[in-house]
Amino acid sequence: MMDRGIFSHRLVAHEAGLGWIGKSCSLVHPEVGPRLRLATVLTDAPLIPGKPLKSRCGSCRQCADICPVGALLGHDYADGEDRDLRLRFHLCDDYLLEKKKVLGEQVCGLCIAVCPYGRKGKTRREQPV
Repeated sequence: MMDRGIFSHRLVAHEAGLGWIGKSCSLVHPEVGPRLRLATVLTDAPLIPGKPLKSRCGSCRQCADICPVGALLGHDYADGEDRDLRLRFHLCDDYLLEKKKVLGEQVCGLCIAVCPYGRKGKTRREQPV
């Protein structure tokens, strides 16, 4: 099974300054949190690069704490480190495969749903810093 693509949309979005890689291993945008979809257009156009945002997760561990299989280790992202230091992918994948057998769909998303960033009804002051 292939658990990594040849191109990381998440890492490129982080490097472009669109958000930070959270403890959930998802890109977290300051306004919408991890509730987004990424796509990439490869170009040689002369674009002005952004700057990576620093993590704003702070001491929050809600995504790691809610994970039903303990796949998220709750560590901050560091440039160049292996994803395995933050995520036990096989636990998440096995859980999703079991969900597909039972429900007919691979569904979970608890780590995304619990993130305070971008949650409706929350103001910036109520979100972690």
